[in-house]
Amino acid sequence: MKNYVALLRAVNVAGKNKINMNELKMAIQNAGFTNVKTYIQSGNLILSSELQREEQVANKLTETIQNAFELTIDVFVYEEVNYNEIIQNNPFPPESIGEEERWLAVFYKENIHIPPQKNHQAEVVAIGRVLYVHVFSNQIHTLKLPIFLGEYKKTLSTSRNWRTTLKLQTFLQAIDSPE
Repeated sequence: MKNYVALLRAVNVAGKNKINMNELKMAIQNAGFTNVKTYIQSGNLILSSELQREEQVANKLTETIQNAFELTIDVFVYEEVNYNEIIQNNPFPPESIGEEERWLAVFYKENIHIPPQKNHQAEVVAIGRVLYVHVFSNQIHTLKLPIFLGEYKKTLSTSRNWRTTLKLQTFLQAIDSPE
């Protein structure tokens, strides 16, 4: 049995792709996943599965969502060890980030190759399947991330703020800890 984080792309955003998280949890449990936990309404899942590869889990979740909600949702899946590595690889140490600044993690299905960049709004560093984004004070609502992305502008991705990214790791750790 392996533990996974699954991130659903564009769920419950601006009234589109509406999925009730309790109903989603039930559908996923009925599909054979265990330790299912959702976090906030934007499609963040923690789960356990007998399936051994991230791609298998993503395919099963996509199929389950299609059958239960008649929606085709892109699903990004990270095995626990890979997710923990994502957290460890964050190139922006907490002590270097001011209170008004923000971090984002942009998740991809494959490794991305974007050179480290910085401008007046943000700095980005790509490591593996994640683009780490440090947004400077008061720039979050005007951030033009595509200027950093080059050929990856149209590559399928989903983003989460760093607090959510860390919270999902906490839920993963809770699966392995006795109650």
